[in-house]
Amino acid sequence: MGEDTVTIILPEEPSPELLNRLHDAFPDAAVAQAEAVPETTVGAVAALETALAQAIGAAPGLPGVIGAWLAGLPDGAMTFVYIALALILGYGLERGIAFLVPQPAAMPTAPGFAGRLKPAFLRTLRSLALLCVFAFAARFFGRTMLTADPSVARLGLGVLIAILFARLLVIVFDLLAAPNAPARRLMGFSDAEAQRAFGVGLRLALAGALINTLYAMVLAAAPGSEGALALATLALIRALVTSAFFWAIHAPVARLIAGREPDEPDETSTLTRWLASNWSWFFIGFALLDFVLKLQGILGLLDADARSGAGPVIFVLSISALSVAALRILRVEWLEAGAQPWIAGMTAVAEGVLAVAAALLLLALWGIDPFSAHGGDGTLRFIPALVEALIVIVVGAAMWRAVMLILQARDGGDGAETEGDGMGAEGSRVDTVLPILRGFALAAIGITTIMTALAALGANIGPLIASAGVVGLAVGFGAQKLVSDVISGVFYLYEDAFRMGEYIVTGAGKGTVERISIRSAMLRHHNGPIYTIPFSEMGTIQNHSRDYVVMKFTFMVPDETDLEMIRKLVKKAGQEMAADPELEGKLIAPLKSQGAIAIQGRNYEIGCKFTARPGQQFVIRRKAYAVLQKALRDKGIELSAPSFAFTTDGSAPGPGGSIGPIGTGG
Repeated sequence: MGEDTVTIILPEEPSPELLNRLHDAFPDAAVAQAEAVPETTVGAVAALETALAQAIGAAPGLPGVIGAWLAGLPDGAMTFVYIALALILGYGLERGIAFLVPQPAAMPTAPGFAGRLKPAFLRTLRSLALLCVFAFAARFFGRTMLTADPSVARLGLGVLIAILFARLLVIVFDLLAAPNAPARRLMGFSDAEAQRAFGVGLRLALAGALINTLYAMVLAAAPGSEGALALATLALIRALVTSAFFWAIHAPVARLIAGREPDEPDETSTLTRWLASNWSWFFIGFALLDFVLKLQGILGLLDADARSGAGPVIFVLSISALSVAALRILRVEWLEAGAQPWIAGMTAVAEGVLAVAAALLLLALWGIDPFSAHGGDGTLRFIPALVEALIVIVVGAAMWRAVMLILQARDGGDGAETEGDGMGAEGSRVDTVLPILRGFALAAIGITTIMTALAALGANIGPLIASAGVVGLAVGFGAQKLVSDVISGVFYLYEDAFRMGEYIVTGAGKGTVERISIRSAMLRHHNGPIYTIPFSEMGTIQNHSRDYVVMKFTFMVPDETDLEMIRKLVKKAGQEMAADPELEGKLIAPLKSQGAIAIQGRNYEIGCKFTARPGQQFVIRRKAYAVLQKALRDKGIELSAPSFAFTTDGSAPGPGGSIGPIGTGG
């Protein structure tokens, strides 16, 4: 049984009286000098410099450490032969199975991106399955032939992972570029661009396989400080090679981001042009940032997981960006094919989920737990709160874009295109209400996202909420007119008094409804001016664009004209107009004669009417004038002209007063 030990920690400079009392109480006790506690206030840069200096100082011992490791291997240099043999046997088994599994057809089953996706997906699925066969077979043969030495196991696994990752890159490049199969090419590259991109990607995969293999060898032979400088150098070379790859494919990817062909003019937005010009710098920056984190992991300044290869980080970034691009292409094609807006909205939510998952995976690859209560020392302790805030912002942005897609107003609505004097056609109630709903939804999402993100960062949002309530109360008391406008607008929209695109007449103005806000409506007069009318000032609304329009007009014929013949002529003209393909869908009830509705001097006034869709009455009236003119001329009937009677003494005219020719009537 061991002896019990009691340790008493004394102040840094104990007084002699305290030491004497302790010596009297514990005569056999020994006083030991505690080791000096290193300062924790050393800056990150100073710590990095110190660790780097130690690695440089230990680097000359690397050859000796590797030599001793090789000499201590049970199989010596044959270890590398066994590893190569395991890889060859695994690849041979893979090729044998590949011979039995035929390649899927490369022809697209549908036009567009969706049609190319199926053959590309099937080919990639087959390649990944064969790669898994290679991995399991090589692992099995390696365990069978290699000894159980831990360093040998690390070496074999590291080399296998390096080969697997390089081949995975080739599969991805073939999926995206498909240099010899445009029918399954997912990226919109030309043949020359696809050949160039695949060639650059293949060189990246080969360089990565070589660098990662050397990295695994150094890590297995010299896991201590002697190999730190060599590992850091390989990590730097890997970052530079990755950066060179992104720079080499900058031009074709920039064209795809801009969304135009090489010979097309640049009509993209400023933001899109900026992304097209600078996208590669974003990935290059991540490659260099990853190197910095790997360097700190190699030097022992971060968790050991941070020294994992840079390849997975860049791979996750690339796949995430390409997946988002694929979702956007699919969304455009679905919308053009007439898909429901909510389907497109779900793709926006999927983009947000994908971005969050990629961010969490990147942090895991860097050895950072974003949900840990203790994020680490220094700036790392703020990472959990920052990650939570970024997740909230990404999800909020995804919901914002989903609402924009789902609640977007449809161009043209359900109404028909109007012609003539600017009298609007019947509008869509959905298109009228959607902009207001979208405004409310976006405001709610924006405020909720900002407040939640601030709370995640540790900000006290209670005073902000209280201040917002006080401001809202003050606005409510000081803006009764605004409240009246809002409430009136709600009831107008609820009662469906008018819609977007309809021509209305109000107490304060008239015109076609061009825009509806929460407080007012904008009316475009048929002569061009715009009226902005608060809802509370509209009063009674006369809607000229709802359901149907009855158009009436009159013309005059001499008193000797056969009125029955005129009736038949008008009826025949109406039948001719109803059969006119130009008026299909515009004419509801055909042109009819109302007979003689008035006598003007020695002339009969003939009334006509027809029923048309709102906004189409004017083009139909012009057509009716032309058809009636031809029919009357063929029968030799002259339209009566206005007649006037004058007296020489200035008295009033007789019964032959002034009348108009063809015109509108009641």
